[in-house]
Amino acid sequence: MIVLIRSLFKQVRKPVLAYAIGTSLYLLMLALLYPSMMKTGLLEAKLEALPPEVLKAFQYDKVTGFDNVLDLLGGNYYGLIFQVIASLFLLSLAARLVARPIDNGELIVYLAAPITRNAYTFAVAIVMGIASMVLVGLNGLVLMVADWWVTDISINDVILWRIQLNALLLLLAIGAFTLFVATLFDEERRAFSLAGSVLVLSIVLTILSELSDKTEWLRYLSVFSLFNTTQLLEGTDHFLLHSILLLILCLVFLTGAFVQFGRRSLSI
Repeated sequence: MIVLIRSLFKQVRKPVLAYAIGTSLYLLMLALLYPSMMKTGLLEAKLEALPPEVLKAFQYDKVTGFDNVLDLLGGNYYGLIFQVIASLFLLSLAARLVARPIDNGELIVYLAAPITRNAYTFAVAIVMGIASMVLVGLNGLVLMVADWWVTDISINDVILWRIQLNALLLLLAIGAFTLFVATLFDEERRAFSLAGSVLVLSIVLTILSELSDKTEWLRYLSVFSLFNTTQLLEGTDHFLLHSILLLILCLVFLTGAFVQFGRRSLSI
């Protein structure tokens, strides 16, 4: 099993590191620029120039503004941007590890060895979990380094890692969903299209829910409503509930992936 996990992770190591390092450098840049932007008043001017609907979509809080660097990161990374990155990140992993091997017949080679379908599915889930931990873990560590390095910013470690944990659970839930969809089809294109369409729809529903009070109910149809940095920064009680719901979604889709992949027929 360990050999299989290593082999699968080796296939996705480069894109995982690319996403993790790229996003971490972006976060580091924002953290380093935060003090100068506060002194020049660029952040406040930006906040005042944007309509309320846009601020909500990017999870900016116009009341608290940018009292902390995490307020800045909440809108410039952990909002809409993170939703897009998370979707692309896990879609690419599911395609590389499941959909593409099924499509080109490579998976038959794995299963010809003493590897069961459940073992392969479990290994893929572990690899996707490790990849998600690398992404959020490196993001969090970089921000802690920035907090230590730059004297003009102050990051609450508890809030920071609460955000990272919520982000990790979101990635695990989306990863389980993309894994489940990948086991439904023989063609990589169809699996990618269905999973991608659902995730894009979820992002659109999140945006539409912020346009007016009449459309606010749409957020509950999107998995991204379970990762709200504004609520996390305010310290509301939603964190535990959202974490439990994301874990339930993860387990449901993982179970579906095991069942579906175990009973389907594969051909070269």
